[in-house]
Amino acid sequence: MTNDKHNKNGNVEKKIIIAERDNIAAVMENGKVTDFFISRGEVILGDVYLATVDNILPSIDAAFVNVGTDKMGFLHAQDVMGKGALKDKLTPKQRLIVQVVKEPTGHKGPRVTTEISLPGRFLVLMPYEPGISISKKIENSKERARLKSVVSLIKPVGVGVIIRTEAEGQSEADIQEDLEILLEKWNNIITAAETMTPPNLLYRDQDLLYRTIREACTEDVKEIVVDTAFAMQRVQNILQNWHMNKNVQVTLYKGTEPLLIATDVHKEIKAALNVKVNMPSGGYLFIQQTEALTVIDVNSGKFTSSSTQDETILKTNIEAVHEIARQLRLRNIGGMIIVDFIDMMSRADKLAMLEELEIALEPDKAKPQVGQISDLGLVELTRHRQGQSLSEIFTRKCPHCQGTGYFMNEFNFSTPTAEGEYRAKAAKMKLPVNNFKKNKNKNNNNNNQPAPQQDNQVAEQPEIQQTPEIDVENPSAVAIQETEKRDTRKKRGNRKNKFEKKPETENVSTQPSAEVETAQTVLKPNEEIKPTIEPEAEKQQETNPQPKEEEQSPKQTVEKDVTEASENAETPAEPAEKEVKKTRRPNRGASKAKKTRTRKTKETKEAKETAETTEAKVEE
Repeated sequence: MTNDKHNKNGNVEKKIIIAERDNIAAVMENGKVTDFFISRGEVILGDVYLATVDNILPSIDAAFVNVGTDKMGFLHAQDVMGKGALKDKLTPKQRLIVQVVKEPTGHKGPRVTTEISLPGRFLVLMPYEPGISISKKIENSKERARLKSVVSLIKPVGVGVIIRTEAEGQSEADIQEDLEILLEKWNNIITAAETMTPPNLLYRDQDLLYRTIREACTEDVKEIVVDTAFAMQRVQNILQNWHMNKNVQVTLYKGTEPLLIATDVHKEIKAALNVKVNMPSGGYLFIQQTEALTVIDVNSGKFTSSSTQDETILKTNIEAVHEIARQLRLRNIGGMIIVDFIDMMSRADKLAMLEELEIALEPDKAKPQVGQISDLGLVELTRHRQGQSLSEIFTRKCPHCQGTGYFMNEFNFSTPTAEGEYRAKAAKMKLPVNNFKKNKNKNNNNNNQPAPQQDNQVAEQPEIQQTPEIDVENPSAVAIQETEKRDTRKKRGNRKNKFEKKPETENVSTQPSAEVETAQTVLKPNEEIKPTIEPEAEKQQETNPQPKEEEQSPKQTVEKDVTEASENAETPAEPAEKEVKKTRRPNRGASKAKKTRTRKTKETKEAKETAETTEAKVEE
C-alpha cells in the first residue's frame, strides 16, 4: 500500500480499493480509510418493490407492508404522499410501489417510502415530486442559475430533479444524458409493476463497483485498485463514458493474498469495531452503540504537551472533532448521537469547537445536523441512516450474554434433601443465656443464700438443652417460632413478677427442701423458663424415683412444703421429681396461695409466742 500524499494544489489525494470478490470497497484519505461500501443482505438500500398493504395501525399512524421478505416493511404516514390520515390514504391489500430507505436492523424490518428517488451521476430523479432543487455545496450563484436553467429546459413535466454537487461545471449534453438514463429506469419500473404480481422486486441499484465509482470517484481520486480483470475492464468503461479516464489510474492487483489484507484494510475494519479509538496526541474516544442512540466520550489521556490546562482541553477537543467525523462515516453510524467533550470554561473555546465540528462534517453525505452545547457540556447531533452500520454487518449477538456483555451468576438454592447439613449447622447455634445467668446471680445475691448443688444443676440445664426439631424446608419459619417463644417467656416472667412477693418467714430452715427450691426457681423474677429437660436429668429421675404420694402438682407442692416448714423447720423435706415440662406456665394462683399460707403461718406464730409469754408471767 502506497502512502497518500497531497497534490500540488493542496487537495487531498484519494485512493479507491474495490475487492469485488468480497463485495467490499474502501475510500482512503491520507493513509486512513474514511468510507466503506459493503453489499450484504437480502434487502439493499435503494431497492424498489411492488408491495401490498398488510395492516394499518391508526394508533401509531403507520402501516406494515409485505415486500416479499421474512420481515414486514414499515411505512409511516410521513413517507406517504398526500395529506390527511393514513387510513384515508391506504386500504388493506392495496398495491404500492415502495423504496427501501433504511435496511433491516436486528428485529426490525426495512423502512420504506412511496417517494421514489433514482440517483444518477449528476442528477437525482424524483418522479412524484415536481420541482428543481440544487445542492447547497454549489456556492457560485452564476453556476447555480446556469444549472437550474439547463435542467428546466430538458426535464419532462410532472417530475422533479435534484442537481447534485458533481454537476458543477458539467456541460448540458452530459447532464441531459444522465437524465435520459434515469427516465429510462423509471419507465422500466412502471412497466414491471403493471405486469408483475406483488410482492416482487422491481428495481435494484447498480452493483457495488458502479455505486462506489458513482459516489466516491471525484477529481481528488488518483488511483483505483481492483482484484479482477473483469472489474478492471468495467471501471475503465465507466470512466471513459464519464470522461475521467485521463485523470484516474486503474490498477489490477495480482498478489497471492487477498486485496484487503495486502492493503491493510482488514486492520481498519477491526479497529472500527473496537469501542476505544486512540488519537495521535495521546487522547482517546469511547464509542458505544445502543438500540436508542450512540454515545461518544472524549478523554485527554496522556496528552500533556500544552502549557496550560485550557489549551490542553481545547486541542484535545479539536482533535476529537475530526476523529469523530471520520468514525461516523467509517462505522456508518446513524440516528441520535451524544458527544461528551471535555468541559471547557471559556465560551470562545466552545464556539471554536462547534465551528470546527461543522467544518469536519461537511464532506459527510449523510447530512449530519449539529445542536448546541447543553448545560451539562453535551453536544447532540443526528445523522441520516444509510444502510446497515459496520457493527451490524461484521458482528453478531453473543448467544450466551445476548449482547449485554455480562454473564449472569447461577443461583444455588438449598434442596429438600439437605436436611443433614442443615441440622449440623443448626446444632452449632446457641440460644442466648447471658440474661439468664445475670438474673440468676442477682437473685442469689438478694437472698444471701448459697445455692445448693442440685439447684445449680437445674439452672445450668438450659445452657446445654437438647436441640429441638427444626423444619428444614422452611428455616425462616423456625427462626420466627424461636423468637415468638422467647417473647412469650419474657411476657410471662413480667406478669409473674407482679404477684410474687418474698415470704417473710424466720423459722424456715436455711436449707429448704428440693421441692420448695424448685418452686422458688420457677417463680424467681426476670428468669426465663425453659420447656425442655436434658437427657441427663431424665436419667437421674429414672434412677432415683420418688414415691407416688409426693408426685403432686406445683401448686400443691408449694403449699405442702410451706406448711411443713412452718411446723417443723428442722425436718428437711425429701426431693421430689421435678416436672419442668408441666411448669411451662406457672399457676397464677400459686403466688396467692403462698401469700395466704405465709400470712396464716405468721399469725399462728405470733399467737404461740403470746401464749408462751402469758404462761411465763403467770408462773412467775
